Amino acid sequence: MSIILPSIIRPQAATMKISPTLEINELVAEARASGQNVVHLGFGEATFPLPPAILDEHRKHVASTSYMPVAGLSELRESIATFSTRRLGVLVEPEQVVVAPGSKPLLFALFDILEGDVLLPRPSWVSYGPQVNHAGKQLFWVETEDDRHTITETSLNAAFDGAIAAGANPRIMLTNTPSNPTGRAFDEATITVISDFCRGKGIVLISDEIYSDLCYDPDFSRLSPYTQLTTENEGQSTTCIITGGLSKTYSAGGWRIGYSIFPRSVAGQALQSAVLSYASENWSAASAPAQKAAALAFQPSAEMDLYRQRAVTLHRACTTRLYSALAGLGLDVPEPQGAFYLYPSFSPWTAQLQYLGVHDSNALAKWLIREFGVATLPGTAFGEDDMDGPPAGRYRLRMATSYLYFENEQERYVRGFGLMEDAAEGKEVALPMLEEAVARLKTVIERLKGIKVEKIDW
Repeated sequence: MSIILPSIIRPQAATMKISPTLEINELVAEARASGQNVVHLGFGEATFPLPPAILDEHRKHVASTSYMPVAGLSELRESIATFSTRRLGVLVEPEQVVVAPGSKPLLFALFDILEGDVLLPRPSWVSYGPQVNHAGKQLFWVETEDDRHTITETSLNAAFDGAIAAGANPRIMLTNTPSNPTGRAFDEATITVISDFCRGKGIVLISDEIYSDLCYDPDFSRLSPYTQLTTENEGQSTTCIITGGLSKTYSAGGWRIGYSIFPRSVAGQALQSAVLSYASENWSAASAPAQKAAALAFQPSAEMDLYRQRAVTLHRACTTRLYSALAGLGLDVPEPQGAFYLYPSFSPWTAQLQYLGVHDSNALAKWLIREFGVATLPGTAFGEDDMDGPPAGRYRLRMATSYLYFENEQERYVRGFGLMEDAAEGKEVALPMLEEAVARLKTVIERLKGIKVEKIDW
């Protein structure tokens, strides 16, 4: 006899699952532990060696165990403000900065605190949607163009009108550029479209710029809706909050340092105050040694500028090489403009995949890791709908190149700086794991080519 127990979990929490990015990382680790040889394209963790000065700064303060201020270490807030002022071309004061143990908690706080429902581009990073749902808000997708990144005025208005028609209250939007999962970056025209829309509809915009320092074209690093939403009389954005962090640029995800920049408007200050109260009852403060090290990382200096330039160059070298290989195999893949992601579609092989019983991107990802030892993330994890969504979003996989450099932590520091320097000097960089990934993907396409079926048109 079975006993039915009453639910003790809120409905919003009951729908949440382990983040697909962390889940794939654990699955790959288990597969490797059992002896399976897996090429890991599934997890987007930057893995370059940290600058020695930052490591030394962390070691120097490892005995600092006291709580830091809720808003963050003053020196770190000053460094972030100075760094952001230089990047954005508008004044950012230290008082506008809030530091947290990663940008994820800040996004959770913003979704919890802000009024209204949420507009989100499709596709988007795997954690945005669950965060919105956990906050008890409704999510409405803004459909992107065929590159799965570009947003138009038409798509924005369609999402807004659809939300209103559904009885929702769309007052929040989040964007991410360069994008996880596509590696694409907004140009100035697209940012203008987004900014004008948010200004006209009275929508609060959260601009996740965690990858802004990894734009392949440095001019794109300076593009932000924050600057376009700046009012002439106040000199600050009235409707835009920036989130960023240490993890992607400096390969320090485990240190958990994120930040938000709030506008100096009355509404911005009220929101910042609410976030600080939320933080004081939640995470309290980020790690003291990590904040000390991050303060040095964000200080403008020739050493840190050179490190960031070399990091971008190596990411670009590896990611564009994989892009060229995927395009050469006949896959529909947008050309990356930043970060370390690619977002190919296997839709040219729809008939063959359906013959194999592979009917969506989730099944495709499972087929690749089971049959070929290639780990990826399915487009469905990023909001794509293989059944009823636009054809351009079907059979998409996100591939990350960030795990294609080193076999282990020791190799990271033995070879890492040499790879970064070689790439910066324009030398051909030897990346055996990249070559292995390309070889396996070629095998995948050869398998599909061998299946003779009639082509399917969407």
